[in-house]
Amino acid sequence: MRRPALASLLLAVLLAVLLAPIRLAAQDASPPAPAPTPAAAPEPSPLAALKEPVAFRPIEANVIINLPSVEVPSARTLTLLVTHRFIGSLSEGDINNFFTLDTGNTWGFGLWYAPVKNLNVGIYRTSDLNTYEASAEYQLPTFCGFMSSLRVGEDWRTQEGLAATPKSSFFAQAVLAYSFGQYVRLTAVPTYLQRTNGINARFPSPVPGDQSCEFIEGFERPYRCSGLYENVFNVPVAASIAITHSITVHGEVIPALSKVNSRGVGWSVSVEKSLLRHRFAFYAGNQRQTTVDRYVQAVPNFGRPKDVFIGFNLFRAWNLK
Repeated sequence: MRRPALASLLLAVLLAVLLAPIRLAAQDASPPAPAPTPAAAPEPSPLAALKEPVAFRPIEANVIINLPSVEVPSARTLTLLVTHRFIGSLSEGDINNFFTLDTGNTWGFGLWYAPVKNLNVGIYRTSDLNTYEASAEYQLPTFCGFMSSLRVGEDWRTQEGLAATPKSSFFAQAVLAYSFGQYVRLTAVPTYLQRTNGINARFPSPVPGDQSCEFIEGFERPYRCSGLYENVFNVPVAASIAITHSITVHGEVIPALSKVNSRGVGWSVSVEKSLLRHRFAFYAGNQRQTTVDRYVQAVPNFGRPKDVFIGFNLFRAWNLK
């Protein structure tokens, strides 16, 4: 019985020797470090939003000042335009007429709708000779910053007594523009006009160079001038410069034409503030006519090129999708 007991004792000692390093390693091993708690994200600085780039709105509405813009609103957009021009020039302003604000004005109301992509149709009416202007404009594909569109329409003059006959004029325009990013756009608008909008006027002596005048015997003022000219072609130009993401400066120039006996170059400038689907532009210039049959002749023969008029444009757009 001694031999089995001695064998068991030797087996126990051998196991103890073999397991001792494992126990010591387990005792010396340090517990695993707890996982670090993720640091809370720092709160954004109130000034951080001011440093982020702000997306610019379209640099122009469907009308720059008087000229059409090359850009057509997106499909199913309804656009309202209200134009206002004071009749009195700033040179005639004083405290008695509150600096031309009491001299009366001409109003215009326009409504356009884009039924499909790249097409904008509408009608505009101004109290200047009670003229209606219907138009349709189609925008062509853009190529490397170059944009173009085609616009056709008709003007009808409905005021009785003053307007010469005929009282309608067809026009066709090619709107050509180049955009330097989102900040600058230059536009040229080659325009063909069937006839200008004439106003009958009588003079005691001939108007130099006016081809619309005729002599009628038996009147105290025998020279009657209609101011009506056929087949007129002109190339107005415009520039739009974005000062900030919501403030834009626009300018337009209408070259003088000897054929229509313009007395000078027509010009207009505006400062426009734009909000979401809303634009307000303060206007100044010697070209206060707003329809094609009137502004294409720059400063009419009976106007004064040095006169400066003020007014405003108001735009509002609705997405009807």
